[in-house]
Amino acid sequence: MRIHFLALTLVAFLAPVNLKPQSSAAQTVQPTTAPGPPVPLKRVAPPRKPVPSEQAPAPDKYPFTDLINVLQGDSPTVPSTRPRAGSTASGSPSDAVPRDFKPASDIPLAGAAKEAVQVSQGWMQAAHAPVEGKDGQVVYTYGAGLPTVVCAPLRVCVLELQAGEKLVGEPQIGDSVRWIISPASSGEQEFAVPMIVIKPKVAGLDTDLLVTTDRRAYYVRLISKPEEYLVRVAFTYPDDEDTKWRAFLAREQERQRREASESSEIAPIEGLENLYFDYTVRGGDANMRPVRVVDDGKKTFIQVPPEAAHRELPALAVVGPDGKADLVNYRVKGDMYIVDRIFDRGALILGAGKKAQRAEIIRGTGKDKKPRRDPYADVAPESGASPSTPSPESNGDRTNDNTRQEGQP
Repeated sequence: MRIHFLALTLVAFLAPVNLKPQSSAAQTVQPTTAPGPPVPLKRVAPPRKPVPSEQAPAPDKYPFTDLINVLQGDSPTVPSTRPRAGSTASGSPSDAVPRDFKPASDIPLAGAAKEAVQVSQGWMQAAHAPVEGKDGQVVYTYGAGLPTVVCAPLRVCVLELQAGEKLVGEPQIGDSVRWIISPASSGEQEFAVPMIVIKPKVAGLDTDLLVTTDRRAYYVRLISKPEEYLVRVAFTYPDDEDTKWRAFLAREQERQRREASESSEIAPIEGLENLYFDYTVRGGDANMRPVRVVDDGKKTFIQVPPEAAHRELPALAVVGPDGKADLVNYRVKGDMYIVDRIFDRGALILGAGKKAQRAEIIRGTGKDKKPRRDPYADVAPESGASPSTPSPESNGDRTNDNTRQEGQP
C-alpha cells in the first residue's frame, strides 16, 4: 500500500507544468479612486409566464342520465363520465359520447297524466277569494281551492284549524331548511284550537305545506315576502254547516214529536172530588163497548176494551143542544178516548147504515133528556171521521181527521 502511494506521488512530481507568461498590462497597478455614495438596489421579481386556465366543464356535459340507466339496467358496463377527445371508453367509435350531447331534463307526459296535471293546476289556480274574519283572521273556504299563506322574515304567521281537531303526525313541508314550522294551541279539551306557527328565514321562497288531522287534510301554499305577511289564517267548513243543519232539523222533529206525545197524554187529575162516574152505556159489541167512562169537569175519558186497540176503532158522535148528533174531535191514547169537553149523550159508532154497531154513552145529567127520534141516524162514520191506524212513530196516539173544530158539537 505504501509502495503504491509513493508511486503516485512521484508521477505527480515529474509531470510538466504549463506556465503562461502574464502580460505587462495585467501587472500594471491601477490608481485608487475615492469611494462614492452607495448605490440603492431594488429586488424585482422575475415576470411570470401566464398559465392557461382550464375551464370547468358544464354539468350538462356529463351523461348522468345514461349512467343512471346503465346502473338500473342489467348491463354491468358503465361508460366513462369524461371521455377524451377522439377516444372512447370501450374503444369503439359507437360508444363515444358526442360533445353536444345533452341529457333529457324533462319527461313527456302521456294523455291521462297530462290531463291529471291540468286538473290539479286548475284547482290550484282557481279563484279562491278569502274573507275577513274576527280578530284579523283571513278566512278561506276549505276545499274550494288552494289557500295561500304569505309570510315575511322575522314575522310569525299562524294557521288556525277547527276547534276540537287533533293533529295526526308531523306536518310535511316542501322546504324544511328555510322554513320553521312549530305547533301551538288555544283553549282546552274539545274547544281547543290547534295552530301551526309558520316562520320563513329569507324572502322569495315558494313551497307547500301538508297538515293532517283526525278530520281532514290541509294542503297550503307558502310564500315569503320581504315585508308583506298574514297574521292569522283560518277556514270555514261547508260540510260541517250541512251537518249542523241536519242535526238542528232532527232536534226540531224530535221536539215536535215529544210535544205531540205529551199533548196526547192523559192530563193529570187535579182532585178526586172533581171526578164524575155516573155514566150509562147501552148496546154495542163486546169488542167496542166502553168498559169505563169518567170526566173531571173539563175532559171526558172513555176506556174501551184492550182488544179494540188492534181493531177498527169506532167513531165518536155527540148529541148537541139541538137534538142532532155529530162527530167531534178526540184523541186516542192506547185504549182511551180523550174528548176535550163534557157531553150528556153520545155514542161510539162502528160501520154505517143498518149494519152499523152503536154503543150509546149517557151522562147522569142527560138521562132525562130523551130525544124524540134517533139522533144518530144521519151520522155517517164512513165519511172519514174514524181515526186512522197509528204509525209506528206515533206511539199509539190517534186523532180523528174531522173537519169540525174541536169543541163544536
